[in-house]
Amino acid sequence: MPAFAGLQTDFLTWLILVATTAGWMISVRLVLGWAREGWPSLLKSLYGLVWLGFGLDILLRFLMLSYNAVEWGNDTPRLVAQPVDTVNRTLAYCGLFWMLVALAYAFAVRRRGAGLLTLARMFTLDLVYAVAIPTALLCSVLFYLTDGRSRIPLALLTPLSVMGALYIVPATIAWWDHFRQTGPKWRIGGIHLIVLLPALVHGWLSPYRENLAPLFLIPLIAALFAGRRPALRRLVPAALVCFLVLSSFVSSYRRIKWENARPEEVVNEMRDASAVDWLTASWGDRMKRFHSFDSMLLTVHLVPGARPYSGRNVLVSPFLRGFVPRFIYADKGASDAGERFVKDIWAYDSPTGRDHGGAAIAPSMPGDLYDAGGVLYIALGALIWGSVLGLVDGWKAHLPVYCAAATTALVATHCAMSVERDFDHSVAALLQIFLLFIVTAALIAMASRRDFALGFDPTLERP
Repeated sequence: MPAFAGLQTDFLTWLILVATTAGWMISVRLVLGWAREGWPSLLKSLYGLVWLGFGLDILLRFLMLSYNAVEWGNDTPRLVAQPVDTVNRTLAYCGLFWMLVALAYAFAVRRRGAGLLTLARMFTLDLVYAVAIPTALLCSVLFYLTDGRSRIPLALLTPLSVMGALYIVPATIAWWDHFRQTGPKWRIGGIHLIVLLPALVHGWLSPYRENLAPLFLIPLIAALFAGRRPALRRLVPAALVCFLVLSSFVSSYRRIKWENARPEEVVNEMRDASAVDWLTASWGDRMKRFHSFDSMLLTVHLVPGARPYSGRNVLVSPFLRGFVPRFIYADKGASDAGERFVKDIWAYDSPTGRDHGGAAIAPSMPGDLYDAGGVLYIALGALIWGSVLGLVDGWKAHLPVYCAAATTALVATHCAMSVERDFDHSVAALLQIFLLFIVTAALIAMASRRDFALGFDPTLERP
């Protein structure tokens, strides 16, 4: 088998791809504000972020694998060996998943008020500037405590880690206030750097791109909500450079942190590589990490022929995980879908991989649903996910601009990467984040009532 070979395809494959791509492109019109703002509305919408994720993780990934499924796969011919019927069914299931997500979103986004997010109005500018630095320091400590090396009880691990992500709220509002001001935008204050400290701490302790991505996403989303519109000819190249630099840094740091590589050795390797070698090697290696279609293809190949449907209650489990604390329901599911997927499907034909494990591989959202119960579960899961996205986008459209910016940034990374994650984790994590967000806002509202009783108005905002 040559090192350069693509997926097996036929005329039907490309017909399904064209239909799926056309439906995906048309569905961008569902993004709130698309007709008025154009592309910036994508990054201001949860649905828009998921829309981008589907295009990258499924459609672009399929095109890459149809060109080279060996070097851009996992350096084995197993994807090339998949029969064309399996490829066609996988692509069709992905198309079905997206069409139902868009359909559910179109109905759920029609909200007449802020709903459960009404309390987000309590995050005023005066409050944000008062708590931004203490919140950044507290959340940095929380990330350190939940790193996995501390002896935090399992029942407290998820609440504390989710609480750590709340630094994004005051950070985004502070950056939004900066971008709405007149004057040079590169003149930032110390507070704008300090509020990003938790992202650095999180990335240092847990070197994943999504943990460091808020360093770039928070200022970007804040700028877009403040009315700034960077030129695409500058934004796209800058985004690609940030992606490559961030991915290279994370990959190198992982070697030092997890593989005990010497820092001098890693630095010398990067220094000795030419610019062309660094770019091509980084690009090719980073593209291997977008393996949602790979995961889905292997799942459709093995289930239910080689192994039966898992039968997991994946449609109900996210709500149990999201709303019921572990100290009440100790048997609720854990975030181990990646490890299970590696053993059951990803390394199915590799006894060594199954026995010795390795890095967790995400099963992809449609793949996780298919593994649990087949096409019916894909349909029902897509309707649930689209409804959740529609509710949040519909509610936050009725919030003040800076509150909408903070709400979007709070889950931007999570939504952008949701297609390549398991359904259980994606839905449950989104519910947990917003539940804690609403509870925090409610506590602020209760404290505000006490201040009103004492004659102090906490809702006064900075001019």
